[in-house]
Amino acid sequence: MLRQHKKETFTFKQVHGKPLQLDVYLPDPRPTVPKPVILFFHGGYVITGDRTNCPPWLINAAIKRGWTFVSADYRVLPESSGVDTIQDLCSAYAWAANELNIKLPDLADTSRIIVAGSSGGGYCATIGGVQFKDPKPKAVLAIYPMADPASGRWAVKGKPLPGQPMGDAAPTLAEIEKRRSDGEVSFGEPLPPDRDLSKLARLPYLRFIVQEGLYVDFLSGVKGLGTKIAEEGIEKAVPKGLYQIFPVDFGITQQFPPTVVVHGTADRSVDIGESTKLVEKLQSVGAKVKYYAVEGKDHAFDIASFECEDETEDREASTVVLGNSLKTLDSYVV
Repeated sequence: MLRQHKKETFTFKQVHGKPLQLDVYLPDPRPTVPKPVILFFHGGYVITGDRTNCPPWLINAAIKRGWTFVSADYRVLPESSGVDTIQDLCSAYAWAANELNIKLPDLADTSRIIVAGSSGGGYCATIGGVQFKDPKPKAVLAIYPMADPASGRWAVKGKPLPGQPMGDAAPTLAEIEKRRSDGEVSFGEPLPPDRDLSKLARLPYLRFIVQEGLYVDFLSGVKGLGTKIAEEGIEKAVPKGLYQIFPVDFGITQQFPPTVVVHGTADRSVDIGESTKLVEKLQSVGAKVKYYAVEGKDHAFDIASFECEDETEDREASTVVLGNSLKTLDSYVV
């Protein structure tokens, strides 16, 4: 279970008249001096999931340290594009940096914001390492991130979601096109407690986009861009105005914040090669990074873990790795 805390919900912007919200998990009792903040972005392929989809071990680690944990919603595909998503990520960061201590005085040291995320949220956290300024994030924690949305996994037709059959694309495409033409927006949806994807209302969108190899098209808002990248290469195919949605290819410099990357070697949903590409790019520019490859673990291996820092001898190896990743994160925010 989660450690003792309080939770408050705030609206950080309005999108088409709809409140876009974030949850703030407060240590209870509150710290006597301002402490770091974790700003977390949920997983769900940037198509499903919402701010309630957080790893409990990370919330508990924050509460244990007296840190504030913030989890934010954002616009998701396919109703919106990745550019829209980035606008929301930046708004959430600006709220954490500028408004958090107004709403909850003297709680947070906003010069020490850690940007974190899992899966699609790991992609969002990577974008944050490039985009977020004033102040620059103190660190980035990317947990099995979708770090390379231009890879063949997302841009090639005929690669369905793990455990999901290929389906008839036409009805889902028609529904998506109608929602987009009607100007609909979505902030995702809660994942079921048992993480059974078949219960998701947005599963048809997710299954369709992945099986048809259209992820890049919907992320960019440019029809055919995924195919063009596959044929011409990303540097030639992507216009400069869309560099921001491909942070590993176009955004990472030596100024990228110190980073921790965690990924299971047996991940069937997001290949570990995406994290390897991120880590190698960070290393190539001289940015600080620590890579934890978790042997034999699949996607979302950590989501049922509540504690990972107890020193019991029978701890699972993956739990030890999560604990070690936190030690590295601690060293980054001292």
